[in-house]
Amino acid sequence: MSEDVQINWGKVKNIFESVTKRMGQNPDRPAIGAPKAKVRVIKERLFEATAEGHTFQIDEPVERGGGGLAPSPMAYFTAGAAACLTSHITQSAGFLDIHYNSLEVEATVLWDNRRKFGIADLEQASLGIIFNIDMQSDAPKEKLIELLKHAEDGCYASDVIRNKTPIRAHLIVNEEEAYVHKNGAEIPDVPAGPAFGDNPTGMSKEAIAANKQAEKQSGKPPGAGE
Repeated sequence: MSEDVQINWGKVKNIFESVTKRMGQNPDRPAIGAPKAKVRVIKERLFEATAEGHTFQIDEPVERGGGGLAPSPMAYFTAGAAACLTSHITQSAGFLDIHYNSLEVEATVLWDNRRKFGIADLEQASLGIIFNIDMQSDAPKEKLIELLKHAEDGCYASDVIRNKTPIRAHLIVNEEEAYVHKNGAEIPDVPAGPAFGDNPTGMSKEAIAANKQAEKQSGKPPGAGE
């Protein structure tokens, strides 16, 4: 377990409450979050990804035909699921005033490779995901159970995993759409312009830029307490 975290719980709670208030003023307006990532091939199974202004590499282990130069796609997926739950536990902890001193979330995704390679007629390859939440806290256990339930219910990654999520794949060949493959319910188009759910606090671009600069100058992790 890592050392005690640095969290400004008041900041976390205020953001959660301000978002709830802002969305509550427009309850019929969809609050669609639309994170986006773009991946390009460098060579074989080595890729470059760009997301939210950050660029990073993705590879496969040598035993799976890659060079082992970066985490695999499923490693990023698993880390993303663990980080999403970690984020929601932290948000819920601030909102519910059920605080922790340290937190680590480990995720394990299980799947059966036989479906991919046509060895067995399986409905799906995924067998499930397991989260181990290791927490240090002075709060009563029943409160921490309440915290986990609240966070897990709101976690977007968990929502994608536990529900049959629709998929729409657009094949674009030489800059022209050649085919659209759909699986499941119809997916709404990504809203033009800023999506209400992508900036639920309503912060201006100037405020966002100023906060980023302040975090860099402080030398603390983003969101750390004073």
